[in-house]
Amino acid sequence: MRKGDQMAGNWSARDRDDAIRTAAGRTYELIIIGGGITGAGIARECALRGISFCLLDKNDFAFGTSSRSSKLFHGGLRYLASGEFGLVRESTSERNWLRCHFPNLVRPLGFVYPSYQKSKSTPLKVRLAVFLYTIISDWFSEFKNYRKGRIFNASFIEEFEPAITLEDPELGKMTMAGYYYDTNCDDARVTLEIIKESISKPENQSSALNYATVKKLIRNSAGQITGVSVQNEFSGDFFEIKGSCVVSAAGIWTDQVLSSFGNWSPRIFPTKGVHIVVPAERLGICNAFSLISLDDERFFFVLHRGRVSVIGTTDTAYYPESKNLDEPWCTRPDCDYLLRTVNRIFPHAQLTDDDIISAYAGIRPLIRQEGARHESDVSRKHEIFQTEEGVVAIAGGKSTTHRRMAEDLLFYLVKQNLIKDFTKADYNKPGFSKQPFKIALSRKEFDRILSEKNLRNIAHPEQLEYFYTQFGRDGIKILEAIKNSPDKGKSLLEGYPHCRAEVDYILDNEFAPKLMDILCRRTEAQWTIWHYKQPDLASAVAEIMAEYYNWDENRMKTEIDEYLNYVKNNVRFLDQKHK
Repeated sequence: MRKGDQMAGNWSARDRDDAIRTAAGRTYELIIIGGGITGAGIARECALRGISFCLLDKNDFAFGTSSRSSKLFHGGLRYLASGEFGLVRESTSERNWLRCHFPNLVRPLGFVYPSYQKSKSTPLKVRLAVFLYTIISDWFSEFKNYRKGRIFNASFIEEFEPAITLEDPELGKMTMAGYYYDTNCDDARVTLEIIKESISKPENQSSALNYATVKKLIRNSAGQITGVSVQNEFSGDFFEIKGSCVVSAAGIWTDQVLSSFGNWSPRIFPTKGVHIVVPAERLGICNAFSLISLDDERFFFVLHRGRVSVIGTTDTAYYPESKNLDEPWCTRPDCDYLLRTVNRIFPHAQLTDDDIISAYAGIRPLIRQEGARHESDVSRKHEIFQTEEGVVAIAGGKSTTHRRMAEDLLFYLVKQNLIKDFTKADYNKPGFSKQPFKIALSRKEFDRILSEKNLRNIAHPEQLEYFYTQFGRDGIKILEAIKNSPDKGKSLLEGYPHCRAEVDYILDNEFAPKLMDILCRRTEAQWTIWHYKQPDLASAVAEIMAEYYNWDENRMKTEIDEYLNYVKNNVRFLDQKHK
């Protein structure tokens, strides 16, 4: 890696070997295992307090749960029913901070929560839930709700969301509906932007490496941890990362990681969540919906998101003894479960397999909980625990509360004398890290910069909106590249905003060594673009990457095949006949 590259914002996997040598030559105050949103949050807490770290992940950053969620930062309205007011308070306050300080990536989204005569969601429950949801998040909070929740009668709902049924044979008539706000996001990009910002502080001398698997702990003659042995997943070579404090933020792989270091009793209860994606016009909704499943009265969402609608999520136990944690897939029963209720609540849609653009599945790293009768009953609270080998682990929680989880972990490490004591400094107060993100940008400021730099007519409106929401301040860099080379702004796939300038930016700045990294996590292309159109997009992006990384034909074919196989596996249930 050339001197000054990281300071300038460049972070390219073309310099991967240099990055590994640099990381192996340093000694860090903290080694973080896991590059999901929790690990990223820990990195940011460290960076803001001048604590050096090395973040390592055996796959890509945000490979697991952090790229396969409902794409929401939300407070968890349904947790009110189980009396988890503290969790809702924590989640909504974190959501409000993210919306205020990351406006391009974390955007307000209105939710309709209907009540039918015979449904579990009675008018009293809906009214109380919306009222509490607003009050709890605003109470003594620096960052407030986008807007207060409201209650509408059925006739009003019919006017602005005519697609929803007002009467169902099983549910009866709609009596009223609550209306409240949460936020949508690109979970993987939030994770990546946090990591990028965290390693951009040159005084910290911190690092982040993907496809780097921690194999074992290294100890001195006194038995103290002095580092970890790491395997480069591309070359197979081993290298060492030095540091006396090791933390696991491995999410669903927590038990695997900790058991590899010594005796460990499993603590994670993995549950699978599936989402299916359909064209927005097929449902014809303007907002998001909080619905109760007609099958088992579980809470799930229908989310309006630009040109698509996302339906999910399921919540079923996922046992790693017989299934791969790296590869959860949507199944025929998962799809049918979601569509049964959606097609009843939105009767004019009558969605079928032909309407499914894509699907994706993720696994929640919940903490095992005695007495929980169903998967949905397991709490989303996080826990911190220390192993006999001296590794500190954090697990559970929600993506929305990643900052709070990371903050709690750092204070725990100080209390256990595992890292230097920063509690006497200015940043010892809880909430210190609720600061703006450097990449974040309001739409008003984005438009002002476009006018100042004469960039408004460089791309079509949909592309402008896309560059703003996904890249914030760096969206300007992509537009400037298009201005200098107009051909780089041409769509790689007709009808979609992705272009050569975007891929060039990602390759230069976002440490993406594989095609899947770009199409699954640096962008949302894998699940927002029709599955049958993916081969054309994969070939176009792979050609750019082959030029950048000097791939031969075999490597390019391997990358395309790996990605298309992943796409196929996500929708293979479409080939399965209904039973």
